[in-house]
Amino acid sequence: MQQAFSKQLIESQETERKRIAAELHDGLGQSLIIICNRALLSLNAPDNHERAIAQLGEIATATSDAIAEVKEISYNLRPYQLDRLGLTKALEAMVSALAESCHIKFNVEIDELDSVFSKTDEINLYRIIQESVNNIVKHSGATEAAVAVKKNSHNIQITIHDNGKGFNLAEIEGRRGIGLIGISERARILGAKHRIHSVPGQGTTVGIKLTLKDASDEH
Repeated sequence: MQQAFSKQLIESQETERKRIAAELHDGLGQSLIIICNRALLSLNAPDNHERAIAQLGEIATATSDAIAEVKEISYNLRPYQLDRLGLTKALEAMVSALAESCHIKFNVEIDELDSVFSKTDEINLYRIIQESVNNIVKHSGATEAAVAVKKNSHNIQITIHDNGKGFNLAEIEGRRGIGLIGISERARILGAKHRIHSVPGQGTTVGIKLTLKDASDEH
């Protein structure tokens, strides 16, 4: 089972690398070609000021598109909100943005988490919660959901619950999607215990319990 899990994880990582490479080639690469070509058109007709101004406008638009595309690709690698807002506010902003995109009422309680984790662990915790909330929005059919991240001196308890249609865990065992595999693997990397409880017609609960390192271990 461990070998099969590792194989599937490696395959998913390779798929992600190919996706990013394709986005860089097809999207960003095309934008840079457009910018280059429009700059050359202006240089080849230096006396045509109207044309040059029009080309500069198009270059500005293409550059803005390229910047937006880079931000999107970068977000998939490391959410920029983590550096700009800190982990706590970044989680709140992410859940809020997803909640605004659907008709599910979210109740969110997130304790202060800044400076608790390394940058790598911040990404893993963020992605666990992001994937869990994404699953609710995409698949649950819920009307209400709750995201709670509670911290004390010894541990952090994450509980994500929805009142949606749920599912039978036994029926999907062995054919879980990349999302659930990602949650399991990221929890393992964090050294956390995780549990997914779901019953058809009674919603789904994802629980993550992470024991904090002693202060003496952090330095």
